[in-house]
Amino acid sequence: MRTWSCRLWLLVSRGRLRRARIAFIAILTASLMVVDVVLVDDGSPNIAPARSRAESSAASRYPIRLVIKSRRRLVRDAMCAYLADRPDFTVVGQTDTIGALAQLCQLRRPDVALVDAAELNASAVEDLLRVHTAAPAVELVVVYAEASPPALRTAVGAGITDLMPGSRGLEAVLRRVQERAHPSRPRQPDGVALTEYDMRVLSLMSAGHSVPEMAKLLQVGIRTVDNHKRRLYTKLDVHNSGHAAARAASLGLVEAPGAGSPVRRGERGRRALAVVRGPSGRLLDAVQEALLAAEIPFVHAHTLAPLDQEHWARWQRGPVVAVLVDPANDDWLVPAAVAARTMVVLSANPDLPTFTDMLLRGAHAIVPGRDVSDDLAAVLSVVARGYLAVDDTYLDDVTGWMAVRPGDGTSAVPALTARECDILGSIASGHTIRQTAQMLGIAAKTVENTQARLYRKLGARNRSEALTIAHRLGLLESDPT
Repeated sequence: MRTWSCRLWLLVSRGRLRRARIAFIAILTASLMVVDVVLVDDGSPNIAPARSRAESSAASRYPIRLVIKSRRRLVRDAMCAYLADRPDFTVVGQTDTIGALAQLCQLRRPDVALVDAAELNASAVEDLLRVHTAAPAVELVVVYAEASPPALRTAVGAGITDLMPGSRGLEAVLRRVQERAHPSRPRQPDGVALTEYDMRVLSLMSAGHSVPEMAKLLQVGIRTVDNHKRRLYTKLDVHNSGHAAARAASLGLVEAPGAGSPVRRGERGRRALAVVRGPSGRLLDAVQEALLAAEIPFVHAHTLAPLDQEHWARWQRGPVVAVLVDPANDDWLVPAAVAARTMVVLSANPDLPTFTDMLLRGAHAIVPGRDVSDDLAAVLSVVARGYLAVDDTYLDDVTGWMAVRPGDGTSAVPALTARECDILGSIASGHTIRQTAQMLGIAAKTVENTQARLYRKLGARNRSEALTIAHRLGLLESDPT
């Protein structure tokens, strides 16, 4: 029997990588928010009223729901990544425009809106007042780089009192957010804010699923999904699924399945639980037989119903490892649903693009089907303890791929032609193929061919998925109207 150690598998502590990543993000975010010139630093003490005992108890039970507004995408992404590891915060949306911030506050009902303002002037204060009027229950914490005394006086006079210069640093900003927040249990639906069910439908829609596919995944009827989609269109002020996906991506409401999902660490000394998902066949049987032989407890996720509500998910105290067998796109929802580390078992040897895509999706290990009986249990044990296991068969290719990328001028973001950019923008605006052709003065067939080429470059199957990917890659930064 061949073991992983003799095959020179690379084992890297996920915990160490994560701690290093968190430290780097904290330094990066702080450096981005600190500026050399601060015209006004009023130094005024926080005037927030003292919390009651009930409010303090609620704050300890519920995380602070936060939305982030910044024109700089790097600031938004760094803040979201940093706060993902803080259990006392939940980022429920992000945007780059003040107009979209007002809509985001109405849709997600955050406790606090954190605004990164480059310059606090009269115009910026007017924008903040519009947000305050649209969502008066949301606390605004504004971090500015430069400010004029008249603008500060106007803001404070209008009730926007949490204004602080970025020079005070990231931790000071987060302390102010904690002081101003009054987290509470989720609010009752009011017909305007997005419900958790709305978010599930929106996530599936943005991932490119059809109505029948969503109905199957949600275990509801097709008519029920159609009704939810219509309500979502009204709430998002859009007219079709493509435009809804673009709006959701621009507001930071959706993420790629499996990418960046938090992982439940589990209590030390507890046994790992495997959650198996995959198509019926010999490979799935081999995986389950290997787990039984190693006496590793496992459950078979037959459906994608809310797995986190299953009894085993609520009572499991040890680590959870999702074992995905020849995973389809939907299957990556499983590790996200139960906050599990991910192993992938493939019947065929993956090529380098497939291998790297699995890693980028969050896979902690990739096991060839031929090695399941010998190695699955050993690798699962390693993954459960927080390590990344990489077969040395692919190690040279991966390191070589990483080494040549800076020199060959390639980029993770596909290079789009001017025509493809025009059509992408038209798709994001919700235009049909005929409308796009009329607007650009070209034939509808040309639009179809260019759109198909665009989908291939983005690795998307349809409009909704293309828009979600395009926003994630920064190809559509602002929300189209």
